[in-house]
Amino acid sequence: MARQLTVRLSVLFVLVCAALALSSLAASAAPSPTPNGLIGACNMLQSWPGVGPGVPAGGGMENAMSRDAPQGNAGMATAVAASGASC
Repeated sequence: MARQLTVRLSVLFVLVCAALALSSLAASAAPSPTPNGLIGACNMLQSWPGVGPGVPAGGGMENAMSRDAPQGNAGMATAVAASGASC
């Protein structure tokens, strides 16, 4: 019984380590361009109502900017850093 528990914990440990390793690879990859060819904050500018095609009033970045959530703020900062001055 103790041996089965040890084997299961070992397998769980290996799976968690593999998942962490794979997630760090994805996070370090360069941002991929979107269908419009833009990256980062350039897409944010295109997703403002009245600017980009098909963005409804009150939607897109207008909706996102009306909220204060740590993960959203961090995502916006990352997007701005990724796009640099290319907009």
